[in-house]
Amino acid sequence: MNNPEKNIHPILSLLFSLILFVTGLLFVKKPWFWIYLASFFLLFLLFCFGRTMLRLIPFVLILGALTAGLTAVNGKPSDILYAFYRVLAIALAGVLSISVKPIKLVRAFNQLKVPRWLTLGLLIVIRFMQIFYEEIQQIKQAIVVRGIRFTETPLLWARAFFIPLIVRVLNISEGLAISLETRAFSTESEGTSYEIIAFEKRDWLFTALFSACLLPFIYLSLGGLK
Repeated sequence: MNNPEKNIHPILSLLFSLILFVTGLLFVKKPWFWIYLASFFLLFLLFCFGRTMLRLIPFVLILGALTAGLTAVNGKPSDILYAFYRVLAIALAGVLSISVKPIKLVRAFNQLKVPRWLTLGLLIVIRFMQIFYEEIQQIKQAIVVRGIRFTETPLLWARAFFIPLIVRVLNISEGLAISLETRAFSTESEGTSYEIIAFEKRDWLFTALFSACLLPFIYLSLGGLK
């Protein structure tokens, strides 16, 4: 089971996620791509990312079927397979990134002396998206309770959805601004962290095993063992 308190350092998570994204897309046409996927799949299981990987299964199935179907219109069978491989590569890279707690990422950036305006902007965006998603769900529930169906009255449904959404977006923006001001957030002062996000033994062990999994495939991609 994936325990958020045992995830690796958020900076490392983003860095390794980016590396997996780039290398995964580069390796999709290699005959050993499945070995590459299996290696990191086992690594993630070893570090208790099983629950996160289960959350990505619907994404893989839906987006994989969609991309494979679109590729099948004019593509060859091999192109269809590579399209599905690319979805798997993106999902593999997403395991680490979606496991990061936003507040821990912001605190880690503060400790690395990243400009205050950047970390503050990142925190606002993350928080805004969370609230925005919750508001959309509430508006949809309200529409269902009122018995409005898109298939029956699309114009009424659109009005019942978009007008409250616009009003809520304006209220959310104002609320976030007031919240930042009352908490004395400023881009001019140096921030302090309530929690120190330190590198631990688990992070170094993951880094070593990650490198051990990745380097052989980079060697093969560069023409090793011809």
